[in-house]
Amino acid sequence: KEKNFEILDMYTKQHEERAMLDGQIQNVVEVANIITEVKEYLEEKHGPLEEVCVAAAGRALKTVRAEVKLLIADRPLTTNEQIKHLELSAVQQAQENLTKEGDIKDYHCVGYSVTHYRLDGDIIGSLIDQTGNEASVEVIATFLPKIVVESLMKALERANLRMRALTLEPIAAIHVLIPESMRRLNVGLIDIGAGTSDIAIANEGTIIAYGMVPVAGDEITEKVSDHYLLDFKQAEMVKRKIVNDKEATVEDILGFEVNVTYDQLVAIIDDSVDHLARLLAEKVTSLNNKSPQAIMLIGGGSLTPMIEEKLANYVQLPPNRVAVRGA
Repeated sequence: KEKNFEILDMYTKQHEERAMLDGQIQNVVEVANIITEVKEYLEEKHGPLEEVCVAAAGRALKTVRAEVKLLIADRPLTTNEQIKHLELSAVQQAQENLTKEGDIKDYHCVGYSVTHYRLDGDIIGSLIDQTGNEASVEVIATFLPKIVVESLMKALERANLRMRALTLEPIAAIHVLIPESMRRLNVGLIDIGAGTSDIAIANEGTIIAYGMVPVAGDEITEKVSDHYLLDFKQAEMVKRKIVNDKEATVEDILGFEVNVTYDQLVAIIDDSVDHLARLLAEKVTSLNNKSPQAIMLIGGGSLTPMIEEKLANYVQLPPNRVAVRGA
């Protein structure tokens, strides 16, 4: 609608089994079945759905910076297509840079962000109709292992869907939560999901880094599962219920019932939450070369008790500078 997207509908379906681990599809058929259920639910209201845009978790993510230059003395850039061609040339350069590290055939590019456009060496907002000698664009391109992307595409094929576009979860999220007007600030965005925690960093008007940590909400659920002798799915339900209702009654695999309060849960998962917070703090500080001014948390794992406080402590920020952002 005008310049903004309008969300018409949304539907969430949890996996019945652990068909995904750390952002990698373990069982293509199970994942395809879940996608099909979501698709059919939405089709009842909105008619046939044939194409999807996908945001993938950053498992084994590689990020590469690259820059390309173009002489424009006698031929200024006049169309968005010319700008896009320049950007994709930079992505191709990033791909070549990655080749030097290993075998590019094992990786797919899943998205990129422009860090800067430059005119004769000076940063500029747009290159269209600008007069000068040399235009350049610098990008951060992101690559995922072939196995991650291709198993995703196979799951979509089984659900009779075509992939229209592919990006990374933190790229998708940062465009919504941290628009260009806010990127002057040094802000970190962390999407704590089930298997992975995906990270994006903004600063000086641009996105400066992406990264991931292969630890997230599932590790917290595993701790609950181990402590109370619950299967994983039941442990996940108990974790959520205690966070929402402050207590829950659970029955373990031996048939014994126990009542668990919020304070008891916090004590049980403390070590796991501390481990997650420390890994996130180390990654954010490494990507940013220092602590950012603030951190936004999104995703189901961001609702984990004490994660905000522990993360703020590890990145040495005041507690009110680390916050969960909702829909």
